Order: sequence, then structure tokens, then C-alpha cells
Amino acid sequence: MHTRAFLLSLSFFAASALSGAEDRVSLIGQVLDPSGRSLEHATVLVYHAGVKTGYSTFCPSCYVDCGKRAVTDTNGSFTIRNLSSDLLFELLVVRDGYFSGSVKSVDPSKGPAPVAVLKPRQNVSDPERVVRGRVVDSHGAPLRDVVVRPQGVLIDEPEQGHVAMYGTIAGLDLIAVTNERGEFEVSYDRPALQVLLLVEARGFAPKLFNHLPTGTDRKVLTVTEGAILRGCLIDHGKPVAGAQIGLIARQRSGGAELKLNGSPYDEIRVGTQPDGRFVITNVPIPVEWYAYGKMESIAQRGATAPVEFKTVADNQDVDIGDVQVIVGCHLRGRVVLSDDKPITDGMRVYISADGIADSQTALLQPNGGFEFTGLAPGKYLVWASVKGYQGVAWDYRSGQERPGTVRIQRDTGDFVLTLNPVK
Repeated sequence: MHTRAFLLSLSFFAASALSGAEDRVSLIGQVLDPSGRSLEHATVLVYHAGVKTGYSTFCPSCYVDCGKRAVTDTNGSFTIRNLSSDLLFELLVVRDGYFSGSVKSVDPSKGPAPVAVLKPRQNVSDPERVVRGRVVDSHGAPLRDVVVRPQGVLIDEPEQGHVAMYGTIAGLDLIAVTNERGEFEVSYDRPALQVLLLVEARGFAPKLFNHLPTGTDRKVLTVTEGAILRGCLIDHGKPVAGAQIGLIARQRSGGAELKLNGSPYDEIRVGTQPDGRFVITNVPIPVEWYAYGKMESIAQRGATAPVEFKTVADNQDVDIGDVQVIVGCHLRGRVVLSDDKPITDGMRVYISADGIADSQTALLQPNGGFEFTGLAPGKYLVWASVKGYQGVAWDYRSGQERPGTVRIQRDTGDFVLTLNPVK
């Protein structure tokens, strides 16, 4: 059996990043069929993002805005709110009975997105190439407009036996959406044994379904409400309003033969209320979690240490109490090019916390200088996006820490990251 390294979804396992700007915008658009008829109940998903100016090698599906979605109304219109004004977006559009479509290089600040046109789709006749399902709630009622995202596929290779592949796979549908009967189909362009699916229904906890076999039978997938998380963000005894709280599984996934170890769920984010309180509903179970204040929302105040807790049952109400803002550390450093060339404008540097999906982004100064604030004590990874350059190659068999790793216990002002020209 052979298993490829994988990224489990549009934004799974990657550190989420903001573009560094506070301005947020709304995106509007419309979805039609080839005859110009409006398509109601099409799902429009922010699939990829990228910076408008400068250069970045940051994972295009790892920005905070990726994964946001809307459903079209009777006019085929949609609105996706609260997007970064510094980013360009690629939209993925899907509807039952149609081929999925995409709209690229969308700039919400310049007006409506180009119209998305979806072509009708024929049913797949080969049962070994399709998984058919029906999503219901705990009472058996069908759920419409549920997003179903394939995460992996298991095939049978003549010379290798069972081969599990994960992530974005050529020939495998990127996404499916349930119809009014709760039904969906996910197809592959070759025979397969099983498919791994993540099901996300509004008002319910995301749920992963393993080992779903291809064939003619329609599998019933039941989703439930999940747990509720409560808490309050406090800074020196005072509530912090308008900050962002992140929630990520403590043990992330790896797997083989479509059997995963750990919890593959995406980071969940919510803002704090005027009294500093926050509530996150539909938290998946049973999972061990970290909750934390997102760095870029509280860096000017300080930092938070991750708070561990566990969800075990549907409708469980977990109150983690006060999440305290502590004094944050500063990291100052330089990105150095090994050929001594200057760094051009628009290049970026990133820092991500070890163990949680939290990061910051900064523009590099002409001399390669940068600074990050609001860092809790712990281990971090620093990497830079400089066009034409790359970091030192990392040999995972060596057992040594990856280049760019820094352990922060106090303010640090002498960190250096060296990049070499791409050969």
C-alpha cells in the first residue's frame, strides 16, 4: 500500500493567514445556465486566494477567507461578506445536476464578479466510478444545500494493490451539494473502491465519513448538532470585544487506506462580543481541542496560551471560562539572500505557531527586516516568500528541527532566515 502526503481539504491542516489589512469587503455575483436562466440553490465557495500586489508562496487555499460560501437565490444571485480587500479570489460554483465551474481573479472592490455559467451534467453510468449518498439529520429528515467535499479515494492498482490518495485528486469531483431530497453524487474518472467524504451542513457539526464504497446503492449519512463552546476573552480584568477566537483539533490527521488517525476538521473561528464573550456552536465530537486568541486580532494587546478542552457528546455545553491575554513577545529579524541581492518590494514573511492553526504575515523591508508582535512563549516556524528564492532544503530523516524554527521565551531581536536562489 502506498499513501501520498496530503492536504485534507481546501484549508485543512494549514495555518490560516490574513493578508495584513483590516478592511473587509462584500462580493456579489450571479450564476446562470447556458441559456441565461438563473440557477437557484447553487453553492458558491471561496476556493483560492492570492495577494493583489507583491508576491506570495502562501498556500492559496489557506487564507482565512477560503471556505466562505453562499447559496444563490431565485435570481441566481449571491453575496459573500467580510472578505479581505487585499486579496484576489477564485470561486468554485457547484449545483446538483451541473458540472462545477470556477471564476478566477475576482476583486470584490471592483464590483460584481463575472457571471458564472454552469453546464448540465449527465449521470455517471459506471457504478464503480461514483459514490451516491443522502444526508439526513438525526430524525431522518433530508438536508438540502449540504456541502460534501471529497477528501480521498481508494483504488486498486494491479501491481501495487490498494492505493489511498488524499487531497485534490485529478478526476475526482472537488465538491458536491445535496438537492431537495438530501441526495448527492461524487464521481471519479476511473474505477475506485471507496471515497472519503467531509459533510458540512449548516446548523450541524462537520462530520467525516470513511470507507464509503462506490456502487449503485445510496448511502445514508447522518449529521448531528455537535457540542457548544463558551468562554470570555479578558485583558487585565477587562473584556476584549471584536477579537477573533480560533479553535483547532489538538491532534491532526494522517492515515492509510482511508482510515484516519486524529481529527481532520478545519479551524473554526468566531468573534468576541462587546462583553468579551464568545460562543461556538456545532463543534465536532468526540475531539480534543485547542482554543486561542488569533494572533493578528490581539497582537497589539498581547497573546494567549492555547486552552485545552474536549468535546464528547452532542449538545454538550463546554465553558472554558476566561481566556487571559498575557504579555506577548516580539520577534525581530532579517531575511537574507545568499547571493547578497536586495529584496524587491512586495515580498512577505510569515510566522506560524506550532500545534495550532495561527499565523501572522508581514511585508519585508528592503533590507529584509521584519517584526512580529503578540507572540506567546513557544515554538514557531518562520518562512518567507521571495520570488526566485527558497529556504534551505529540509531532510525529514535527520531528526533535526526544520530551518526557520524558532523557540520564543522572551523578546528576540537577532533572528536570521537565509534563502538560496532557486536552481
